[in-house]
Amino acid sequence: MRAQSPRPSRLRLRRRLVLFSAPLAVAVMAVALKLISAVVAGESAVSNYAERDADALRADVAVMGVLNVVEPARAPFAAGTLAVLDGRLDDADAHFSDALRRTPREQSCPVLINLELVRERQGDVDAWENRPEAARDRYRSALAIVENAPAGCFEANSDPDPERRAVRNDAAPRLAAKLAGLTAPPPVPPPASVPAPPPPAPPPAPVLPEPDSPRDALRLDPAAGDPLDKLQQVLQDAAG
Repeated sequence: MRAQSPRPSRLRLRRRLVLFSAPLAVAVMAVALKLISAVVAGESAVSNYAERDADALRADVAVMGVLNVVEPARAPFAAGTLAVLDGRLDDADAHFSDALRRTPREQSCPVLINLELVRERQGDVDAWENRPEAARDRYRSALAIVENAPAGCFEANSDPDPERRAVRNDAAPRLAAKLAGLTAPPPVPPPASVPAPPPPAPPPAPVLPEPDSPRDALRLDPAAGDPLDKLQQVLQDAAG
């Protein structure tokens, strides 16, 4: 009697292995796709934010939000930059705070810088709209970020862009000045200008004496009488 071939049992085992490994393969493929798409979306997010292209950045955020496992801080960070671009400061604060919770301290400088700038800007808005207590809370929160950040995040940073380097380096004194400005008394108004004195009154008209004789009343009136007669009158007055 011939022995039964082991081939059918090996075939069934192979099918079971394929069946059980299918979810793992799908997961691995999904992670690979995530890695590829996250890198692409992450790079394009930087350029799209620099170009202020909100629609393209919104698409980047949507791609990075899918299977946010490999770099969990990247998607909320990109969402925060989109919120800044849209002027949604409260949403930006929430997204950057989420990204900070997902980021190791030694890699947290980019998140801390954005979060500080957002809270400082929120304080500026509160101060402008006459909400000094809210502005004070925002400024103090931003200052706490600066004071507790790893070395080199703000003061003595090495940002290659001079303008960004100055903004980061001056964060603490800038926030301290804004806090002091909230409690400073209003400036004293300038003294009222003294009005210029009125111009002097014109001098009074001279008073002419009354004529004492008919001679004082003689005059030449070209509009009355014959000019020749008037000339003769002048000559007579002069001789007279």
